[in-house]
Amino acid sequence: MRHDKRFENLEALGEWKLEHSSQDIRGMPLVNTEGHQFGIIDDLLVDRKNERVMAIRLKDGRVTPVEPLDIHDNCVVYGEEAVRHADRGVKEGHVVDKEVIPVVEERVAIGKRVSDRGKVINVHTNVVTDKVSEDVHLRKENVSVEKRPVDDRRVSTKDANAMLDGKSVTMTERNEEAVVAKDAVVTDEVVVKKTAGDKVEHIDETVRKTKVDVDTDNNARRRT
Repeated sequence: MRHDKRFENLEALGEWKLEHSSQDIRGMPLVNTEGHQFGIIDDLLVDRKNERVMAIRLKDGRVTPVEPLDIHDNCVVYGEEAVRHADRGVKEGHVVDKEVIPVVEERVAIGKRVSDRGKVINVHTNVVTDKVSEDVHLRKENVSVEKRPVDDRRVSTKDANAMLDGKSVTMTERNEEAVVAKDAVVTDEVVVKKTAGDKVEHIDETVRKTKVDVDTDNNARRRT
């Protein structure tokens, strides 16, 4: 047998069909005239130019032409004595069909990740108003003008002349008023902090695995 990449896979040629369903030998074992199995036929390789199947490819990738092949019910024989071989069947002990059942077993990998499932603490500040009351004593001045009688008090000529020259008096009223001044001071502090600690959590998990039961003809069951 030899490798050959000149041909195309029949399955890739959607418009191509075999003349007879019996010619579809994919999945059948390829054996020699002594009953030795070469492998399982995987692909039919088509020569587009000649419009015919020219070769086969086994599952392991090996390729052989179809000319020395003879098709039978239980196998495809490679060699000149194919008819005689088909009459006596495949040699006992050689595999002509095979199914692979995977044995699966689940395994647990336990790790850890960060979760946001705890409490979320939001701290906001806002401004509120409050009233401050205090009594303040304020001074208020008042200027008044009044005329009062006096006894006929004699004055000297000099004082009389000065008084008669005229006199001006100015007096200003002054009142105290409240003055409010504000300043800001820090009275308290709000500290937002996060602490961390470790804890041990016990994990129980269920895993599955494949158990193989083999039923024989005598109804006996064997588990592996």
